[in-house]
Amino acid sequence: MNKKPFNLSKLILTGYFVVIIFYLTFPIFIIIPISFSNNPFLRFPPSNLGVLWYETYLGDSGWVESTLLSLKVALLACSVSTVIGTMAVLVLERQALRHKSLLTYFITSPIIVPHIFISLGMFIFAIRLGIDDNAITLAFAHATIAFPFVVLIVGASHRQLDPTFERAARVLGAGPVRAFFSAAFPSLLPGIVAAAVFSFFVSFDELIIAEFMMSGQQTLPMRIWADLKLEMRPTIAAVSSILIVVSIVGMGAAELLRRRSIKTLND
Repeated sequence: MNKKPFNLSKLILTGYFVVIIFYLTFPIFIIIPISFSNNPFLRFPPSNLGVLWYETYLGDSGWVESTLLSLKVALLACSVSTVIGTMAVLVLERQALRHKSLLTYFITSPIIVPHIFISLGMFIFAIRLGIDDNAITLAFAHATIAFPFVVLIVGASHRQLDPTFERAARVLGAGPVRAFFSAAFPSLLPGIVAAAVFSFFVSFDELIIAEFMMSGQQTLPMRIWADLKLEMRPTIAAVSSILIVVSIVGMGAAELLRRRSIKTLND
């Protein structure tokens, strides 16, 4: 029986991957236990277990208003970025455009541009138009940074489509719009939903743009940042734990949808 040769490079890469994952997830194993504490200060391990700080969060009108504002902004940003991003994918993938690669790099550039520069530009633009400190303006600003992720995710799903189905629909008499919605859109929908979920969390967790654009109201990340600077109460741990769980569930569902979409298209 032949033994497989020892692969040192694979072992090193696997070890490196495990270390990085542990480094990234380690704070979760600290924050969540701290959140189930009745101690008046952040303490690990907690000596007095309870849900006091979850009750404090849900009973504080300031925290609740910040959460609702973040939800409103994220839902609008998600809707705008998903619709515009999907339409951009259809143009990029279906039209014979010159310099398509350069155009794709340009519209996805907000991913690599530091948010501080995007925030400053949007803040100056909003001030000139007199629409700063507005939740709708903030939502459109968030849509700008969520839009590239929609283009990348939906674009990957679109490249897996089999054009034969649309051609068959056209042969049977359907127009281009009807052929797309009847033959291509159902297969593309899981990828669109996954992109929408991803863009929602991109907006919901964004802090820098909100700090520039909002002064009279606070989104949830702004409220967390303000408490970190001033008090460091355990309420932050409870809020962070809720965000961690919701983000994991949401992003996990989006990833499952994305994989299901790719599997369906390949089958």
